Amino acid sequence: MNIIGKKNNHQKFFRKDLIVLDKNVAEFSVERLQNCSIFEALKILHYKRKYGTDFYHLYWRDIFNKSPKYLQKITVCDRWKICVPIENIIADYLVRKEINFADDWIYVGCHDWSGYRIIVGCGPAIVLSRFIPKNITQELECTKLYLKRLHINSPQIFSTIDEIEDAKLLDIDEILNSAEQNDNIKPIFQKKCNLLRYFSWIIIFILTAMVLCNSYEIYNQDYSPKNLNNKIKTEDFSVYMSSKNYDSLMNLLTKLNDYLNWNKISEFCKKNGVKIQALKLNGNVAKIKTKISLKKIKGLKNVKVNYVTNSSYEKLGSDQIVEAVLWLKLN
Repeated sequence: MNIIGKKNNHQKFFRKDLIVLDKNVAEFSVERLQNCSIFEALKILHYKRKYGTDFYHLYWRDIFNKSPKYLQKITVCDRWKICVPIENIIADYLVRKEINFADDWIYVGCHDWSGYRIIVGCGPAIVLSRFIPKNITQELECTKLYLKRLHINSPQIFSTIDEIEDAKLLDIDEILNSAEQNDNIKPIFQKKCNLLRYFSWIIIFILTAMVLCNSYEIYNQDYSPKNLNNKIKTEDFSVYMSSKNYDSLMNLLTKLNDYLNWNKISEFCKKNGVKIQALKLNGNVAKIKTKISLKKIKGLKNVKVNYVTNSSYEKLGSDQIVEAVLWLKLN
């Protein structure tokens, strides 16, 4: 790792392809994209890169509208674009080990190769970066006042210096060592935003979510009789389908469909207004359990009637509704 500092250059660890820029040559700013979908954010990024002269990079975590999205702007000369800004290394370390993606933070450091400096960020994005004189406490308080204009009121504070109050102490060597072992640490200027790749991943995610959702609903389908969606109903009869009676019920319906006299039963029920409660086929006789008026029973021809109970229903009036079993000959 070769560190290009404000005071001098510095060699550290073993990774030769990693050049770290810790020099006052880059300007940072960030725009929070509020209530913005990932599609809109990528569209904004596209036009910023198309018509702007600075470098832009979009930080985002997922495709949901409420997820924070940061549009990072960096102004730097082309000669430094082969380097990894130390600001990005510190932000990456904090997001992975110390803070959440949406947290605001301040880093106060003293680096042997560059001196005292303050870096402010929100999640992985850099809000500002500046070198400071030795009056660290005063500079930190001035920075906090300035950040209030940017609506950053309660940032978490980290430092490599012992005398900073309310700051969590970090080790710059540990941060740099973590970066050297992370193959994803590369110059941010080489990270091109491929819109087609992003949209492809989003479409794959949506389709996968739809398949999993449908599979979950099918797996958790309630087959109880209370679920009206499992009720098969026609004008003549109705049945409830459950996981227990599915096989036998489908077998019965298949046989009924092939039964030559099924149409005769159906025509009989439609003609006489009979609603089937239960049906039993015995040879050439169909036994139909139903509720029917005595008046209709008297109008039935060539049908044997058995009452469900032994009560004398005839005495109750001709319009009395009774439960009966109708014996219908099919030949």
